[in-house]
Amino acid sequence: MLSAEEYRTVFEASPDGILVVAGDGTITELNPQAEALFGYVREELLGQPVEILVPESVRGRHGALRESFGHDPRPRPMGVDLRLRGRRKDGTELIAEISLAPVPGDDRGYVICTVRDVGERIRLRDFSEAALRSAEEERRRIARELHDDTAQRLATLILRLRLLARVEDDADQRVEVDAIREQLKEAAEGVRRIARGLRPPALDEVGLATALQAHLRDLRVGANLEVDAEIEGVDHMLDAEGRLALYRIVQESLSNVLRHAGVRRARLRLGVEDEAVVAVVEDRGRGFLVRDATERGGGLGLLGMQERAVMFGGRVAIESVPGQGTRVRVELPGSIKEQGHV
Repeated sequence: MLSAEEYRTVFEASPDGILVVAGDGTITELNPQAEALFGYVREELLGQPVEILVPESVRGRHGALRESFGHDPRPRPMGVDLRLRGRRKDGTELIAEISLAPVPGDDRGYVICTVRDVGERIRLRDFSEAALRSAEEERRRIARELHDDTAQRLATLILRLRLLARVEDDADQRVEVDAIREQLKEAAEGVRRIARGLRPPALDEVGLATALQAHLRDLRVGANLEVDAEIEGVDHMLDAEGRLALYRIVQESLSNVLRHAGVRRARLRLGVEDEAVVAVVEDRGRGFLVRDATERGGGLGLLGMQERAVMFGGRVAIESVPGQGTRVRVELPGSIKEQGHV
């Protein structure tokens, strides 16, 4: 049987936050992980009502739920399949998995409350689900474009070729052949456009800098987004997959400017800093709260950028202030070829 000192060691070493709450709802004990989760030091929480760790919008209901548990005190998980939230000292919220258990042999109503931050796990699950939906939507878009545009063009060309066989006048044949040739060029360009969307050929043919310049031209002409760019050659620092990852992160960052920033100008800087490849995308648009965007599950693009960078040992830092704009900085270690990525 464990001694009191051994129990204390287990309590303090737990990877989950643990609070001991009295029957009247006051916090009587907590472990270091609970301090880290909520951003308080131990002395700030001892003797405080547990509702201090609950978002203000649900504090009233929380008191009633606590009393209900007191009438039937038994071990139970709280809010299975729900997204329970805790409130940190700085006012931000965390998504929590909470379990309650009455202290064995105690008749004073003490409850052990175990708290686990599952925000990252839920965000990754949401990202995976949304990524699958996004991939399926992209397949539908490509299928629709092939059917409605390319297939229709080819069907028209087949019909015109059949009709061409009936044309006897040489001059009329030449006119028809020229028209068919132009339609073939348009159909080929449509296929190339779809292929460029799947993987820009310029990345492999002429490198990352030129591929990005081409993308910026498309944004300027097609979306009226002007990007002030300072782009250095970094292909010698990255392998093919590293270049593609960086291209996609920059592409997503600029797409977010178009969709959310409410401005038509941005800045892009790409270069080498301290043996790492660094790209920075900035705008002075409406901005947002980064934590809120990711915790609400609405930050698929943000999580996607971070996931791409992590795959190559890099990282993405996103800074944004409502009304003041957004800054995305991606950093990938140089010489990726030598790190085993293929």
